[in-house]
Amino acid sequence: MLDERRGGLVNGMRDLKKEKHWQEIIDRQIASGKSQAQFCKDEELNVKQFYSWKGILTKRQKIKRQPNPLENKMPLPFVALKVPDIDFISKRNSVEQIEISKIVFRISADADRSALTCILQSLEKT
Repeated sequence: MLDERRGGLVNGMRDLKKEKHWQEIIDRQIASGKSQAQFCKDEELNVKQFYSWKGILTKRQKIKRQPNPLENKMPLPFVALKVPDIDFISKRNSVEQIEISKIVFRISADADRSALTCILQSLEKT
């Protein structure tokens, strides 16, 4: 017996044969083009039971159609990052000092080597 308040479950179990039977009836009603009330009258069906099963099966179909959240996500390519083996916390405030004649350079530990090379080469010319 159908328990409409419990989503078509009887003793906690779904009756798949009954679901298939009612889905076929609902499909026939849709194909007929008749209103639900007229179809039930012509087929001598209990209108309340028809509406109940239509609601139950419609909810179950919506749940089946809901995509798994992970299915819609595109896979991201793996990108390897090269991270230098530097202790940034201790090097952050570190300063190197170079003295050339009377000129003093204070250079942070993370200074660009090519820029430093250019500076030193320009000093050689003077």
